[in-house]
Amino acid sequence: MKHFFATISIFLLFLGLVNCASSSVGIATSNKPIPNTPYETVKTVEKTFTWYALDFIIFGLPFTEPPITDLYERVMEEDAGDALVNIRYWNDKSIFGPLTRYRFTIKGDLVRFPSQSTIKSKK
Repeated sequence: MKHFFATISIFLLFLGLVNCASSSVGIATSNKPIPNTPYETVKTVEKTFTWYALDFIIFGLPFTEPPITDLYERVMEEDAGDALVNIRYWNDKSIFGPLTRYRFTIKGDLVRFPSQSTIKSKK
């Protein structure tokens, strides 16, 4: 039984020593073009998306589908915003043996365009 715990302890220590992490960051003005359009800032939002994959050097198999394709829509749906401005994003990847954790975080100001209801009067 002692050998089992020693083996598990050595394995966990080895896994902690050989794990790897990498990250990247970026900034964007907005996710939609809004030239000369007035808007009101609703609030600052920050959302983190996480998914896991099984990676073997050049071959990877994600356990769930990465949520990158509809990322902005998910953030805007929560508070019924029209666009994101002052976007800051970063992602990181942590490798623990063949298991890889991906995290993608987005932070920005959620804005709403004022509804302009113009009523034309007949003269």
